[in-house]
Amino acid sequence: MSGYDRDQNQLILTPEEFVEGYQYITEYISDGVPLRDVLIKAIKFFELRFESSKGTIMLLDEMGTHFSGGVTHSLPEEMMNHYTGIELYEGMGTCGTAACRKELVVTTDISQDEKWDPFRTAVEELGLKSCWSVPIFAPESNNVAGVFAMYSTEVREPTQAELETIESFKELISLIVTNYIEVNQRHVNLQDSYKDPEKVNWPSTLSDREKYMFMIRRGIEEGQIRPNYQPLMSTYDEVYGFEVLVRWPHPEQGTIPPNKFIPFAEEEGFVDEIDRYVCEYACREMKQLMDALGQKFILSVNVSAKHIVKGHYVEELKATLERTGFPADLLAVEITESSLVINLKEAAQVIEQLRELGIQVWVDDFGTVYSSLNYLRNLPLDLIKLDGSFVKNIHESHVDRTICETIINLAHDLDLQVVSEGIEYEEQFNTLKAMGCEYFQGYHFKKPMSLDEVKEYLATVKVLDQESLA
Repeated sequence: MSGYDRDQNQLILTPEEFVEGYQYITEYISDGVPLRDVLIKAIKFFELRFESSKGTIMLLDEMGTHFSGGVTHSLPEEMMNHYTGIELYEGMGTCGTAACRKELVVTTDISQDEKWDPFRTAVEELGLKSCWSVPIFAPESNNVAGVFAMYSTEVREPTQAELETIESFKELISLIVTNYIEVNQRHVNLQDSYKDPEKVNWPSTLSDREKYMFMIRRGIEEGQIRPNYQPLMSTYDEVYGFEVLVRWPHPEQGTIPPNKFIPFAEEEGFVDEIDRYVCEYACREMKQLMDALGQKFILSVNVSAKHIVKGHYVEELKATLERTGFPADLLAVEITESSLVINLKEAAQVIEQLRELGIQVWVDDFGTVYSSLNYLRNLPLDLIKLDGSFVKNIHESHVDRTICETIINLAHDLDLQVVSEGIEYEEQFNTLKAMGCEYFQGYHFKKPMSLDEVKEYLATVKVLDQESLA
């Protein structure tokens, strides 16, 4: 198995494999997939890595005294019925025994182990000959919330590689299991528990959609839609640059957030108009500001996945730089990881062209898409932005710390720099700084600002030396 040397007893997982496994297991949580299905996907992940193995996760009731049910991927659901409702006791197969002892329990040969007497027929009918189980503890607790069990069609013990793999993902599985149990106990509809409250219901009739499209275009024409700027900070609290974030303070409807109109514009096929308008607006403002202050800033602009693969994007951007006089070597184009993965071939061509102009290319929201990370090795990128979802609990969650450290080390191995997004607390900043992250962004430093607010802000902070941007 890749990444593991049995003789040297090395870890089975490379850092890249751990990140990919995390992404694979959690891929659809934000889309509202029930947590039961996430657990099933986790079991599938382990079954794919382990030879001749079939997995289950048994769940304990609120008191921790009975099995209340379980999930499986390739084994029949009926198998769970043999355990459900039974009070736990020492010597109850490997699952019950692991829960009682709170430690790994192995049955090398089910046919020869008396702990399996009450359940032997049920498992042997499925061709299962051995089993090993590990307790799943509630986060930061010694209370058992469930048991992970891996059955094999062979008489054998678990390999060190298999045990290490489970150890690597134990905290993630613990969080999912605990949340799943809590949701069930509260009788919350799992289909609704993770829906995005900001999800937009677009106008359904053609006339309403046309009116909304017209309103957005009028917002562009009248200058209602405009850029805000959020600073990118160095490890020494110096301003490195600014990310351009679009804002729409509508004169009648109040502030309209980007997720209310950018996806609609993508769907209707005119998001490139917004991209071009915002980019030119920002380049012109920031060029005037740099000239007035005699300072240089990196300016990062976001580009839609659907825009970047359209023809003439690079030519349009080059023309924008010529009209505004903004230096190409101070501009960074942020492309979301999802757009790279979906449009890798087309995006690679665009990236090459952008780099030829001297424009930097950054990967935004890095780590949120399940994909092979090998694509990073084959693209001429400059920087990746570590998604804020990993940063949020980094000072509390071992999983998130591992993810962040792995991504930062991977980036440095590939000569890429890293911006950590979503910094809200000093502890997050210090933790990521200690990991070697170069740049930081978030409300801990400053919220997005108008140009006038940027001018006031720059009078109160240090700016990274111009030579550092060369």
